[in-house]
Amino acid sequence: MGTPKNQMPGSVQKGGDDRVLNEFVGVMGKLRAVIEAENDFLSRGMPATLLDTTTLKGQLSQEYALRSSDLVGDAKGQILSDPALHDKLVRAGAELCALSEENRHLLTKALRATSRRVDAVMDAVRACEDAAAAGAEGLPPPTETP
Repeated sequence: MGTPKNQMPGSVQKGGDDRVLNEFVGVMGKLRAVIEAENDFLSRGMPATLLDTTTLKGQLSQEYALRSSDLVGDAKGQILSDPALHDKLVRAGAELCALSEENRHLLTKALRATSRRVDAVMDAVRACEDAAAAGAEGLPPPTETP
């Protein structure tokens, strides 16, 4: 990917005066940073249940969708009239999409690993219960002590 980690192409923010475009790029950068952090965490084999970014990622995703709508409505002409800006936004969007797909894959993998761990624990509990039941057969019931 052509953009360094955690950095949006600086020249996407053409002129710095276009509030809608700048807000869109800002939210995109924040969302990208959160997803990259999650991907790094999950790629180290950490359980998804330890993630503390899920709520923030959801909020940023909603804000990204809202800002995307604003961008199409308010800055469409500027984007279409500037091929370089258009290309940078498309490229940045494609990179965010790829990061999101990697995030989905890593989350699925982490959840499957958690499920396997839970299954292993439950198998061990059942084995202990079976062993306890087999050992208890033939023994008199415990007596009550006063």
